[in-house]
Amino acid sequence: MRGGDPDFDEFVRERHDQLLRYAVMLTGRRVDAEEIVQEALLRCLARWRLVRPDNKIAYARKAVYHEFLRTVRNKPPVPVDELVEHVDVADFTGSVVAHSHVLQMLQQLPARQRAAVVYRVFGDMTEAQAAKALGCSVGTVKSLTSRGLAKIRSLWVAEEAAAPGRRGPK
Repeated sequence: MRGGDPDFDEFVRERHDQLLRYAVMLTGRRVDAEEIVQEALLRCLARWRLVRPDNKIAYARKAVYHEFLRTVRNKPPVPVDELVEHVDVADFTGSVVAHSHVLQMLQQLPARQRAAVVYRVFGDMTEAQAAKALGCSVGTVKSLTSRGLAKIRSLWVAEEAAAPGRRGPK
């Protein structure tokens, strides 16, 4: 992405993949994630010179999160069987199945719970960092994360009871 701002261009080169992984965790689909990251980065570019140097990744993550919320509000939900593109490489079957399974479970959470879980668990953020990114209190982050993880655990247990060993290698 050429923005005419060398600092912004360098940031995109260094952090695009990280932002894309974050967006994939939120959306469950790479094609949607790419669109969200692109739109978020365009929004960031317009105000890039105003962003504090120590806050750039947080600013971009928040832009991705808000673009994700805009997308969720304006698009119908994606059927679970379309969440992950299929990979035809036998060596990666176990990891693809596990990755697909995590994305499917995340997609069953409400958008804010999903974002909180992704920030806390997969983004390795503190509660305070996640609260700042989500624009809410630390208590709300704790509650969203707790409820999201409880829902994932209940889905996991229910699925295991229905079809033991179905998820593939652990």
